[in-house]
Amino acid sequence: MRIFSKTLVLVKAVLLAFAGSPAVTVANVNAAALEPCDVSNPGLINCGSAPSATFSEDGTLWVVFEYQQHVWLTQSADGGRQFDVATRVTDEPENIEVNGENRPKIIIDEDSDSLFVSWTQKTEGMHTGDIRFTYSADMGTTFEPVRTVNDDGLLTSHRFESMLLTDEGRLYITWLDKRNLEYAKERGEEYRGSGVFYTFSDDNGRAFAPNQKIADHSCECCRIAVAPHGDNGMALMWRHVFNVNTRDHAIATVNGSEATTVNRATVDDWQIDACPHHGPSMVPADSAETYHMSWFSAGDTHRGLYYGRHDVAAGETSLIKQMDGRPGAGHPSLAVEDDVLHMVWKRFNGVATDLIHVSSMDEGQSWSEESVLASTEGGSDHPLLVQGPEALHVSWMTHEDGYQFVRVSDSKPDIRAFTTTTLEDIKAQREGEPFVLALWSVTCPPCMVELEMFGELLKEYPDLPLVLVSTDDIAGQEDALDFLYDYELEGITSWMFADSFTERLRFSIDPNWFGELPRSYYFDSAHQAEAHSGILKEEQVRDWLSL
Repeated sequence: MRIFSKTLVLVKAVLLAFAGSPAVTVANVNAAALEPCDVSNPGLINCGSAPSATFSEDGTLWVVFEYQQHVWLTQSADGGRQFDVATRVTDEPENIEVNGENRPKIIIDEDSDSLFVSWTQKTEGMHTGDIRFTYSADMGTTFEPVRTVNDDGLLTSHRFESMLLTDEGRLYITWLDKRNLEYAKERGEEYRGSGVFYTFSDDNGRAFAPNQKIADHSCECCRIAVAPHGDNGMALMWRHVFNVNTRDHAIATVNGSEATTVNRATVDDWQIDACPHHGPSMVPADSAETYHMSWFSAGDTHRGLYYGRHDVAAGETSLIKQMDGRPGAGHPSLAVEDDVLHMVWKRFNGVATDLIHVSSMDEGQSWSEESVLASTEGGSDHPLLVQGPEALHVSWMTHEDGYQFVRVSDSKPDIRAFTTTTLEDIKAQREGEPFVLALWSVTCPPCMVELEMFGELLKEYPDLPLVLVSTDDIAGQEDALDFLYDYELEGITSWMFADSFTERLRFSIDPNWFGELPRSYYFDSAHQAEAHSGILKEEQVRDWLSL
């Protein structure tokens, strides 16, 4: 089980200053200490609640969150290490719903330079609300006036909205809606739960179609999972009230004004007259009309966190597997990245809450061992997987450690012990081949500039003949791992010093090396060495290796 270090040295802060930074620094999973919330600067994301994140194609991370009854927007150009000072999306204060199941949400449409933002506004009655929406046609510089999407004009529950943008540019919003409960009361009839309603826009949020019902009798307090269906439709999964009080899951698809019949997606037999506050997750599978699903149940048939695959055309669920049966486990999130299915959830172990990750290379038939991506001893939000142009991340707000934006990787770093004979072994393995040997340390800010350069070169040349050696003691490899992940070098076989007598190891590399870092060597095909002290330039590497 891989556990990321949360006690990284202060070089992180030094590095950020060294590289040049925006105005706000945010604590993340690698931070030594939380940047405190400064009430004079309400744009600091750690002051806020219930963030949602997405990437634009250029790698910019966009996050919306709630703070003091406003929705705020901020950006990060470096994958969540630092954020710009946030700007307010809303002009007027609103009582915004913020909890693990309900939060402000953001979608980007780069074809139209548009940002779409939605949230639930709490209204005056108990458990009532409206679905609120705004958009920006200039990538967040300005926003249009906020409007209410539900069109019934009733003071009732419209809550737990989700948004989806299709490949063809249709924007869907779906939510839980109790208007039919109000109508049933007027008729003197009973009504169980809520309804599931939706609307859509074909003009970048300027106008929406009339609200349309998908189903009656959903559970009232769990988020709706949404996923693409074809090029212009939406699939959605929600906790439904079957029979009298069986709270399992249903699934349906819509395409514009056309909605399918509702399928029962899970048969867990959870009999409960209560609010589970535990919504599902869903992403498309390889096969047409088929979806990966993850959900929680405390039913008589299934109890715990589960995975399954549902064929909406056949109305059948298969590959049902319990992923975690411990009482402290919950709130799963699914994503597919490079044909790998990922699942994260959080689990309280009695002392701390761990962020758990597993993956599947075969469409959910088998799964990797668990790894712990992060941990916190305070309260925390639900984890959400976020797909970016280069990697998959987890967005996770924690009370003690601030906003965590954790990179997910299936490449398990190979860190080996460097001894006095290691360099000769490396030369033997690379007989007749040129390579670059780069020495670095976690306490060396200039080394990070060099690692970043190597990370960029590795994207261009996946077979880059690079050998990385950390002069730190191998007992502290968790800190070194952190930097390898940061600079996407986890796929490179690396070494760390494995002898407390470091002078002996340095001598085995080069008797003329004084120990300065960074230090690099080019070994030609005959393994004649050329040494370089200081930050290695990309041009030098290209010249050495004839790239």
